[in-house]
Amino acid sequence: MTLFKNCYEHFRGKFSKQYISAQTPKMHQKKKVLVLDLDETLVHCEFKENPNFQHEAILKVIHKEQEYKVYLRTRPHLNKFLLEASQDYEIIIFTAGYEVYCEKVLEYIDKDRLISDYYARGSCQFINGVCFKDLFLLDRLMEDIIFIDNNPNAFDRCQENGLLIPSYLDSDDDDCLLKLIPFLKFLSKKKDLRPIMQHLHSYENNIGATLFTDNQKTLEIQKEAIDDDSLSEDNVVKKDIDITDLDIKHKKTQTHFETVSKVGNKIRSATLFSG
Repeated sequence: MTLFKNCYEHFRGKFSKQYISAQTPKMHQKKKVLVLDLDETLVHCEFKENPNFQHEAILKVIHKEQEYKVYLRTRPHLNKFLLEASQDYEIIIFTAGYEVYCEKVLEYIDKDRLISDYYARGSCQFINGVCFKDLFLLDRLMEDIIFIDNNPNAFDRCQENGLLIPSYLDSDDDDCLLKLIPFLKFLSKKKDLRPIMQHLHSYENNIGATLFTDNQKTLEIQKEAIDDDSLSEDNVVKKDIDITDLDIKHKKTQTHFETVSKVGNKIRSATLFSG
């Protein structure tokens, strides 16, 4: 029943969406598949004006008949990354954010229509408040897929396909996407991309360095006090009986894969839109 509901929400969104890719399936027949998370992987968004956050664009999103302002900043080197990756990969977005939010962000970051498709919150599965992303929904060969996300929970059902990327907040010095370009080029020549970590270790041995340094690992975000009028995930009660694809925010958790440090004097707003 849950799987049917997820499929229904996905295809309902596809027929009603405003963001439409300019690419066709035939263009991707011989390419590998690059699946990318959105928030804290490609962009960072805030939903309140924050003097400590230098946004580059303000997007307006209508959700449940209410307009929200989304203060967006793209990860450094995003345009170059998408352009280079699209030469060897079909690019698909898989986010836990709402469909309307995802569309607005993609309209902004993908003006050249390099992204072939996207899967939003309706395609995710939520168990005990934790978001899982099932790559089998993509109807692609698993051996051809690399899935990049900043949340290791997303890889639970596709561990051999997953690559954990450090979360992006707003650093001008972030070069994770730039470092990924030669690795993806290296990986695209493999017949089977799995297990990703085995190919990553081989690549790191070749270059004599790690892909991501220790100080690029995911940072712990200091939470501000709960605002009853905000869209903060702190206001969501995560109970099994309440879990729906519209009411649960994917919670990014710290794990033993991550080196945790605190961000001093920076407050980040969380939201139900992103994931």
